[in-house]
Amino acid sequence: MEINEVNVNELEKAVGGRGGYRYPPEWIEGLEIYQIKRGDNLTKIARKYHTTWMHLQELNADVIPNKNDITDGYYIYVPALPD
Repeated sequence: MEINEVNVNELEKAVGGRGGYRYPPEWIEGLEIYQIKRGDNLTKIARKYHTTWMHLQELNADVIPNKNDITDGYYIYVPALPD
């Protein structure tokens, strides 16, 4: 297998991204980046952003395999709150 930029990005998600992104991910219009804090869970974060834990898991499906698998200090995408 030839290593290229895509492979390296996927490897970073797999190795460092379990439970979120190790480093702040690329900005995507309509979303914000949230840093997971100690004691957080997807339900608690979802309430803050007026959504569901299922929606958060969908937004971050490549780094959150199940709702109980988030890591303090890592980052996830959340819906942008209105100004």
